[in-house]
Amino acid sequence: MAHEGDRAGRNHVDVTLRGIATFFSGVLFREEIARRPGTLQGVDPRARLLATLLFLFSVSLARSIPALLAHAALPLVAIAISRIRPKEFLGAGFLLAIIFSLLMAAPATLNIFTRGEVILPLLFRDQEWRYGPYVLPQVIGVSRQGVLTAATFLLRVLSSVAAVLWLTLSTRWVDLLRALRSFRLPPIFVQVSGMTIRYLIALLRHSEELHLGKKSRSICRRSIAAEQAWIGSRIANAWERGLHLIQEVSEAMIARGFRGEARFPPGSRFGMAGWVLVVAIAFLCAAIHFV
Repeated sequence: MAHEGDRAGRNHVDVTLRGIATFFSGVLFREEIARRPGTLQGVDPRARLLATLLFLFSVSLARSIPALLAHAALPLVAIAISRIRPKEFLGAGFLLAIIFSLLMAAPATLNIFTRGEVILPLLFRDQEWRYGPYVLPQVIGVSRQGVLTAATFLLRVLSSVAAVLWLTLSTRWVDLLRALRSFRLPPIFVQVSGMTIRYLIALLRHSEELHLGKKSRSICRRSIAAEQAWIGSRIANAWERGLHLIQEVSEAMIARGFRGEARFPPGSRFGMAGWVLVVAIAFLCAAIHFV
């Protein structure tokens, strides 16, 4: 039994390490997607960011199902033009967004929460049950109004998530930060966003290296208390190293002339292609609302 527990523990750690390695490869692979010779990859990142913001604003104003369906088609067209494969798009988080949105929208379809005409009865009761302001109807099921409410929620959320994922997949991280700074966001916001991503990647890589180093030097497994003590000491050590790293990075940046303003490599100019994209998105969104 002890051997089976040890094997299960090792398998769990190995699965976690494979997940970390997959994360690193996914980050690098997304950079490769952004470098593909797609039609929209050549458009200025500021234009892509502005077009995405216009699209999100338009989606928030849409109320009808046809208007939301028309909005949902725009990110799909952008994904196809950018040469982003469906598997890559789903693996980037869209599949999780679908599952989470369905779980959130499912209760709204019941006439318990959204009153209306029942189109799919699920449960029959002898009589209506009332407790104060709460009423449980005699027939519990899926209502037509609830389906419309859930469909509106799903289309609005998934369209917005698809647009944001397209932006992040088709744009390199440094280009996205440069585009955010061009919109006059506070320098501290851009700086913290960039450093957070770098520190998270450094922390994951450090965790992987610690475990691999311990595994290569271990002959047999120690007691659980000893393993927990080792993990606690490594967490404290990682915290201490992180504090030293923050101080060293800050001193190095100040020594190189940093004064609170993040400097990015010069990018391309906001050319005709960028204006065409922004005007096209604005025109299509306006046409959806007024046609």
